[in-house]
Amino acid sequence: MMKRKFALSLICASVVALTGCDDDDKVIYKPDPETQAQLAALEKENSQLTDANQALEQELNDLKDNPPIKPYDFVTQCAAAGVHFDYVDPNGGDAEVKTTVSHAAAANDDCLSCHTYDGSGDTGVTPPHGDYGDCATCHEGHDGGTEPGGPSGEPTDPTFEQPAFAFGAVDGKTGASGSSYYGSGSYLNAQWLQAQLDAQVHNFRWKEAAEGETGATALAAACAMDNRQHMTEMFPDDGKAYVIEQKDNAIGAKLVATVNRFQEEGVDVETPNIATFGFGLKEIEGDYYASMFIGKNNTCYNMIMNGEARLSYYEYDPAQFTKTGLEEDSRNRGARILVTTDYTRTGLFGPDWATPVPGAGIGEEFKPEDLDWSQVGACNLTLKVESIIPLG
Repeated sequence: MMKRKFALSLICASVVALTGCDDDDKVIYKPDPETQAQLAALEKENSQLTDANQALEQELNDLKDNPPIKPYDFVTQCAAAGVHFDYVDPNGGDAEVKTTVSHAAAANDDCLSCHTYDGSGDTGVTPPHGDYGDCATCHEGHDGGTEPGGPSGEPTDPTFEQPAFAFGAVDGKTGASGSSYYGSGSYLNAQWLQAQLDAQVHNFRWKEAAEGETGATALAAACAMDNRQHMTEMFPDDGKAYVIEQKDNAIGAKLVATVNRFQEEGVDVETPNIATFGFGLKEIEGDYYASMFIGKNNTCYNMIMNGEARLSYYEYDPAQFTKTGLEEDSRNRGARILVTTDYTRTGLFGPDWATPVPGAGIGEEFKPEDLDWSQVGACNLTLKVESIIPLG
């Protein structure tokens, strides 16, 4: 009994210690200061996380509405930098290409200002312009093509009488191989052929600025350059200065065939001579003429001494299935041009490519047998078109 009372007394004492057991003497609980500090820090961190989460949600929504631009060409590279413009295909037909090439002929009216020579000969002449230009004093042709509105008629309407042969016949004079030549894919109309000869493919690329050139060293400046809309290659943006280099190429190959005539061990020998030159076509007083300005070489010598040549214009597209034709995309197109040398409109120049050879300048009819070829350095050739016939 005493043990039970003692146990009850202990329980009572414990209750009194915890609750006070007396309404007049309550004990108030006080949180641990360290715990309170941890709680406050956690609440602050939670608030910061909530704000960050809301910001990320907003950013995600913005990205959904305005996806990021990953540059894959020059236009998107500029767009990512905040400069927006549309790409314009320089060969799309409606594109107006701004020519950046400056012809020195404006200040120096001679053929050196618009033609090239590799400098490998004894004269070492190196004109500044890498291809034929638009120098009227240098040659005729390459003058921008036909009159506004384009050529009239159909490209297969013959300007000259066409050769006609029985099946299987061959003709050495024209080079035609009977009826098997490519009539359907040939530009037999002189106006159309001139337009094709003058047509060019415009190409653009980045090139490190040469001494004296003002180039762009930063993307922002590059995105504001002339002809920027024709660029596809991304700006290098490596701190170096770059300019936009323009190169215009003919859309077809222009081949010139002549005959080499010489003696070997007392025997007359003839061999074919094939060259590639950028000849043009021009109408003069109702007749058509081909022209080219080239250095003294076998082609020039043969044209002068033999008085004739065969020109070939050829467009080849290996991606096409159709063999030949002008109405649809096809593999083979072009024409052959039979020409004779005009000894009055042709002019020969000295090793400086500028001084006319005495008695053989443009406008002076000369005879091949009277020439001293040691005085000749360049040839401004004008060739009368006798016939335009199909590829064969």
